[in-house]
Amino acid sequence: MEQIIALSLLVAVAAWMVASFARLEHLNRRVQQAWKKWNHATRQRNDCLGDFVTVYASYLPREDMLPRKMRRWTEDSRRALEELPHAPMLGSSESLGLAEKHLQRLLRHTRRLMESNPPVDANEQLLGLYQAVSVSLRMQVEEAHYYNRSVHDYNSALDEPITRLVAPLLGFAPVDELAQLSPLSKN
Repeated sequence: MEQIIALSLLVAVAAWMVASFARLEHLNRRVQQAWKKWNHATRQRNDCLGDFVTVYASYLPREDMLPRKMRRWTEDSRRALEELPHAPMLGSSESLGLAEKHLQRLLRHTRRLMESNPPVDANEQLLGLYQAVSVSLRMQVEEAHYYNRSVHDYNSALDEPITRLVAPLLGFAPVDELAQLSPLSKN
């Protein structure tokens, strides 16, 4: 009788571990897929930004630092993406977050400068390129929201008392959320 109870308990623990593993694996896969989508959207935004900066720089004095700063932060974003082929583990995405924050700030500043300069603001090619950047940024923001929701679900599952015991044994670790981004405008 004791052997049957012990065996039943062992089977229950094994079933619970298998169920925990399956759930964490499903949530981890969702995080990785969301990361790939955000990564792709960010690369598209960086490409659009490169085209925009090239044209925008031709309207500015040669010594103006804005295009150089935008190119630098775009390159930092690209480099950070190369260093993070998978969703970042906790504490490993600072350089990416910094690049994204600086790019957002520079893009908002650039839009204000364009609006205050009628010949630049009236240029259809430049406005079209800015619109492409704005649309690609909106896509990036949507993917970031989905990614952060996925990360929240995954990290919450890792933090459950029972799962907390087996997650490290099964190779699961918490993942960083992305910095909050917002669209530039509704243009």
